[in-house]
Amino acid sequence: MPYEKFDVAKLERLNDPARFEYLDPETIWQVAGIADPHVVIEVGAGTGMFACRFAELAPNAVIYAVDVEPTMVRWMVEHRVPALSGRLKPTLSHETMIPLPTGEADVVVMLNVHHELADPTSTYREALRLLRIGGSIVVADWAPGDLTGGPPQGVRVPASEIAALLGKVGFADVVTHDALPRHSLISARKPAVCAL
Repeated sequence: MPYEKFDVAKLERLNDPARFEYLDPETIWQVAGIADPHVVIEVGAGTGMFACRFAELAPNAVIYAVDVEPTMVRWMVEHRVPALSGRLKPTLSHETMIPLPTGEADVVVMLNVHHELADPTSTYREALRLLRIGGSIVVADWAPGDLTGGPPQGVRVPASEIAALLGKVGFADVVTHDALPRHSLISARKPAVCAL
C-alpha cells in the first residue's frame, strides 16, 4: 500500500486553528464515546494541537501525545507542556511499537495518520494492545476525492477499508460515521475477548 509521511519542514501548518473547522475535536470526542477517560493516547500527534484540545475535553485524563518524529516531540516539549500542568506527555515512538503499557488507554485517537502508515496492520494491532477492554479507537483521515487539501489521492483509502482493517486486527463494534466534511471517521472498541 502506498503511503506518504508528513514533511516536518511544514510543522507550522499543524498549528493552524482553521484545522478545527473541518476536523472538529468535539465531533471526534463524541464518536469516542468514553465519558470520563483517565488515559488518552493520540498516535501521530504532530505538534500536539489536537492533544491539547482533548486535554480540555477530558480534564481528568493524562494525554500521551505520541509521534515518531523527534522534531515534533521536541516542539511539544518546548511549547505545549506548561499550559497543561503536566497532563500532556509528549512521547517519542516507533510506528508499530509505542512505549506505553498494555491496557493503559481508555481512548486512542489517530488523526490524519492512516495515509502515513507503512504497516497499518501492525500499527492498529499496537493500538489495540494499548487499550483497556471496552476502550475506544477513533480514526480520521482524508477522504478519497476531497480536493480541498491534504495528501495525494493515491495514498488515501475509503473509510470502508480502514473499518475492515480494524475488524481484521481484532476490534469490535466498528462504525463508520458521516460526520466530517473532508475526512473519513471510524470508531471501534476493544472487545472483552481479545488476544492483546
